[in-house]
Amino acid sequence: MSLLMVLLLMVPVGARAGDLGGGSSGVSGTWYVGAEPSWVDPAKAPIVFVHGYNNSASVWWEGNDMYETALANGYQTAFIDLYSDRDMWENGAMLAQKLKVIYDYFGQKKLIVVGYSKGGVDAQTALVHYGAHPYVSNMISLSSPHHGTQLSDLAHSSAAWWLAALLGNNNDATRSLQTGNMKYFRSITDGKAETKLNKYYTLGGYKWGSFGSALYWGGLYLSSYGSNDGVVTVSSSRLPGGTIIREGAWNHTTIREGSYTFSVFKPYTMSEQTAGSNAFSAASMTEPVSKTNQIVKGGKADKAIKEDFVIEDGAESFQMAFLSEKKLSSLKLKGPDGQEYKAAKVEQDTGEFFKGAWVHSFKIDKPEAGKWKVTGPAAAYMLVVGIDSPLVAELKDAKNQKVKASYKTKWIKYDHDGKKKLKETGKGSKAGKVLDGDLTESGVYNLTTDVTGFDAKGKPFERTIIESIYVDENGKTHR
Repeated sequence: MSLLMVLLLMVPVGARAGDLGGGSSGVSGTWYVGAEPSWVDPAKAPIVFVHGYNNSASVWWEGNDMYETALANGYQTAFIDLYSDRDMWENGAMLAQKLKVIYDYFGQKKLIVVGYSKGGVDAQTALVHYGAHPYVSNMISLSSPHHGTQLSDLAHSSAAWWLAALLGNNNDATRSLQTGNMKYFRSITDGKAETKLNKYYTLGGYKWGSFGSALYWGGLYLSSYGSNDGVVTVSSSRLPGGTIIREGAWNHTTIREGSYTFSVFKPYTMSEQTAGSNAFSAASMTEPVSKTNQIVKGGKADKAIKEDFVIEDGAESFQMAFLSEKKLSSLKLKGPDGQEYKAAKVEQDTGEFFKGAWVHSFKIDKPEAGKWKVTGPAAAYMLVVGIDSPLVAELKDAKNQKVKASYKTKWIKYDHDGKKKLKETGKGSKAGKVLDGDLTESGVYNLTTDVTGFDAKGKPFERTIIESIYVDENGKTHR
C-alpha cells in the first residue's frame, strides 16, 4: 500500500500517462516530478535525484524511502532516467538538457542535484562540461566514484572481463569507471573554471554488509585499497574542491536510503549555502596504496574446474569469493593436508559490476601453508582470495631485499572511445613489470600482473595486482 501511494504521487513528465519507469526498463531521458508538498518553503530548493549504474529512477522509491522522506520534509522533487549502461559523457549531455527543462518547470528556481554512485559523476559532467551549472546551486554525491572504482578495473581485467561480459555488465558505463580513465577525467575536469560555479558536497561509506552478502565480497576485494562501502572506496568518494559532509557506517545500498542519509545532507539542500570548513583541494587528495593481499584468477572450464593458489606460511586467515554464472553445489576447496571445505554461504550478486553472478563464500582460519585446490563442474568463473598475513607489510617495503618476486603481466587495451576491445598480452620490461613507456597507443589499458616468489624464510607466495592506466592522445600516462 505504501509503494502504491508513492506511485500515485509520482507524475511522469514527457512520458505516457502512468509510465513510471522502474527497474531496468526505465525510459532514458524521461523524468518524473514528485507530488507538491502542502506548503513550499521558498528557502528549500527543488531536489533532482540522479540514479547510478545498473539502475533507474525507481531506485529512489522502490525499496527506498528517499522520495517519501524528501516529500515529508516539504521538498519539491524530480527524478530522471538516464542510460543505465552509458558513460558520463552521454549521460552528462542528456542530464544537462533535462536540468534546464526541470529548472523552467519549477519556475527557474535553482536546483539541488543529488547523485548516487555513478550518478554523481554524470551530474558533475553535466554541470562542468555541458553547461548546466546556471540551473543548479549545490550538488550532493552519495558514494560516487569520483576517482573510479577498482571493481571496475577487476571487471575489465584479463581474469574477469569475460565473466562480466557474460553477465551483461561489461559496457561503456563500467569501462568509464576504471581508475585510469577517471584519473584522466579528473585531469580535464578539476582545472576548469566551471568547477567553481557550483558547490559540491560528498558522503562516503565504510560498511560492506554481512559475510557472504552481495556487497561483502566487493568490500573484501576493495579492502586492499582502503575503507569502502562494498563498491566505492571512501577515498574515491571525495571530490576535489568539494566538501565532505560525512563519512559514515553506510554500505553502497543504505547510503542512498532516505532514513539513513537524508537528514545528514538536508542542511545542504537550501537555495543558498556557504562552503563548509571541510573543503579540500585536489592537491590534498591521497591516493590509496594497494596492500597486495589479493589473488585473482578466472577462466572458463569446459569440462571441470581445476584451479589452485598458494597460501604462504604464517597467514592468519584467508577468505575466498568464488563467482560463477551458475550456482555450483559441488564446488569444493581442498587444503594442502587434503581436508575439503564447502562454501559457507552461497548468494546471487545483486550489486553492480558482477550482478547476477553466484557468489560462493569461504573463510578459512589458520590455513595450512601450501597449494590450495578448487574443483567443481564446468562453468565460467572468477575467484578472489583475500589473505590476512604479515607478508603484506613485507611486500609493501620496497627496500626489503629478502623477499624475492617475479612478475608476469597481461593487458587488455581499449581504444580511445572505449568501445572497441583489443586483447593483448605482453611480458613488459624489468622482469615482467609494465612501465609507462611500454604503452604507446592512446586508450585505456587494464593490466593484470601475477606475482610469484619467496618470502624472507624462502617460503613460496603469490599475489595478483590489477590496475588501469589511461594514455591520452599526447602520450601522457594517467595511472
